[in-house]
This record gives sequence, C-alpha cells and structure tokens, in this order.
Amino acid sequence: MMQYDTPETRDFDGAEALEGAIAWWREAGVDFDYSETPTQWLAEPESDDAVAAPKPAAPPPPPPATPLSRALQQDAGPPIGGARENWPDSLEKFREWWMTEPTLAEGSLERRVPPRGVAGAKLCILVPQPDPDDAEGLLTGGAGKLLTAMLQAMGVGAHQVYVASTLPAPMAMPEWNSLAARGLGDVTRHHLALAAPERVLAIGRAQLTLFDIAPEKVRDPLVLECGDKTLPLLAAPDFSQIARSAARRANLWHRWLEWTA
Repeated sequence: MMQYDTPETRDFDGAEALEGAIAWWREAGVDFDYSETPTQWLAEPESDDAVAAPKPAAPPPPPPATPLSRALQQDAGPPIGGARENWPDSLEKFREWWMTEPTLAEGSLERRVPPRGVAGAKLCILVPQPDPDDAEGLLTGGAGKLLTAMLQAMGVGAHQVYVASTLPAPMAMPEWNSLAARGLGDVTRHHLALAAPERVLAIGRAQLTLFDIAPEKVRDPLVLECGDKTLPLLAAPDFSQIARSAARRANLWHRWLEWTA
C-alpha cells in the first residue's frame, strides 16, 4: 500500500492570491472587468464623517418695481384735464369743470368732492384726495375735526381757509408718478393760481411728487410756482399720522411757528 506524504501547508496570503488571479487573466488576454451591473467605484462617506455639501446660493430676487418703473411700463393714459387751452380761467368755472371733466378721475361723477372756500384765502389746506367719510364736503369727516382743532391753535378762522384736493374723487393707492406724467401737477398748479391763497399747507407728502419735490426736501419750507404766482408751501404728514403721534404734532407746530414768524 502506497502512502503519500502530506504537503506542508503554509499560511494563506490573500494579496498573493489576488495578484496571481490577475496575472492569470492577463495571460489569458483579459485586461478589463466587464459587468452588466453598474458599479459604485467611489465609496460613500461614513455617516459620522459625512458633511452635507452647501446648497447653491439662490439667485437674488429681482428688485421691487418702483412707482416710476410701473408708470413707465404701463400706458400713461390720456392727459389729465384735456387740452390746456380749454382749462377754466376763473375759480367759479374751475369748480364746475372739476366736477364734470372726464379725464380728472375715473368712475361716477357722484364720487367727486368740490373744493371749498374763497379766492385770496389766508391759508390753503391741500390734501391728496377726499376721504370716504367726506359726505358733506371736503374734510367734513373725521379728519375735519382734527383740522378744526389745528386751525384754532394756529389762530386761523374757518372763513380764512381754502380747502382743496389734488384728486377730485377717492382713489385706491394712487400712482403719483403716473399721475404727474399725465399732468395732474399742472392742473393743481392752475387750481392754486386761480385760488391765489397766501400760503399752502400740504397735508400728505406723497402728493408732492406732482411738483417734482425730492423726498429729502419735504421737511424744508418750499415754494410753488403757479403761473405768475409764487406760493409758500409747507408739507405735513397725513392727518392719520398727525392724530396718533404727539411727536409729529409737536414737530408740525414748531415748523408752523417758524414758517409764519
């Protein structure tokens, strides 16, 4: 009976085995490993070491449209007041024209509120538009009570005041740049030239856009060129802002004293 010596064993070397296997396939002419299953060659990072890549920065939002840009993008509309040669030449005719001229305001003529007072008044109170509660006339609603108290403190009688608005009817969020481009500022200057007050107190600074007055100048004593007349102008906040702020009332009072000194 034949006996075979058992070959001596040695430790298995994985690296040598892998090298031998690769050499065998290379000798067989196979240089690449092909598979129909996609292979993820790049190892995923360990969860403890993973760092989330920062999200790409979002593009900056477009700048908000300004009233001027919106006015330039939209159709300006017909000139306010129509042909200038047809504008009234007296305050009495102006009041009638103010209530009937179609281009002055949209909507029903019944929503329009006329100015009140006489020509040559000591003071003109100019507001942007009538208030919804001005049922009995311009500034006869809630704002009228504040105006009455202001005039009493200022020493100006009601008969010495001319009350006017730059718009004949209430308008939701007026686009003052668009209205200026259509000629509302010229209509207002014509109105003031006919009324010829000694001074103009503009309540509500947004309407000053009609007169090309820069925002940084609205707190300074100003003048309005109205035809052949130069009228002193003082701008004040809206009645609602004056009513709820003691600081604004005090500031307006001191400015009034300096303006009329």
